[in-house]
Amino acid sequence: MAASPVFVFQALSQNEQPAAAVLNEFKKQEGFQRALFGVKMEDPETGVLCTEWSSAEAATSYRSSQLGTSLGAKETLAFAAAAGEQQQQQQQQQGWRAALGAPCTEVFTAFGVEDGFAEGNVGRFVSAVGARPPEGFEGLAFGESVQGDDGGGEERAVRMVIGWVSREAHLEAKGAPGAIQENIHELRVLRRAVDLFHVAFREL
Repeated sequence: MAASPVFVFQALSQNEQPAAAVLNEFKKQEGFQRALFGVKMEDPETGVLCTEWSSAEAATSYRSSQLGTSLGAKETLAFAAAAGEQQQQQQQQQGWRAALGAPCTEVFTAFGVEDGFAEGNVGRFVSAVGARPPEGFEGLAFGESVQGDDGGGEERAVRMVIGWVSREAHLEAKGAPGAIQENIHELRVLRRAVDLFHVAFREL
């Protein structure tokens, strides 16, 4: 079974994308696939750099490297695309690409998750919304957190990315009857806290 891609999200204290010299350094890193950047719609002073890596090992190596630490990120979190059979992995990878490539990406994170939350609760939510997509929906996927080199100090987390044609489309969809309202209860249990923001990513 092929390794699941890992997505590293870094919150930066800048609203401009990394310089060309920095991007060239990324391309030299083993396992690097691509980089995306966008500004948090809820916090225009914070940029979000998302890099895709071919494996957890590659992502972990980047996080502890001089390049990974030189950006002065306020927060760095890594998430492995949900694993499964080959067809499920392909669907997940397509979901990540669709969600991150949409005009607006909703980034939902659950912290301090308990056993069963990812594949159970989030899996059911993703399946339900994917089967009955609301207007303005462009794709979704989720992944579980990957710890850094020290193997500790980070609580378990799950991140879900949902693509929309606009932030307004998400706000309208969650307020209307449909798959989101009917299944949102799945995301309200078995976790300590949540965070949500929107960003318009562009590939660098």
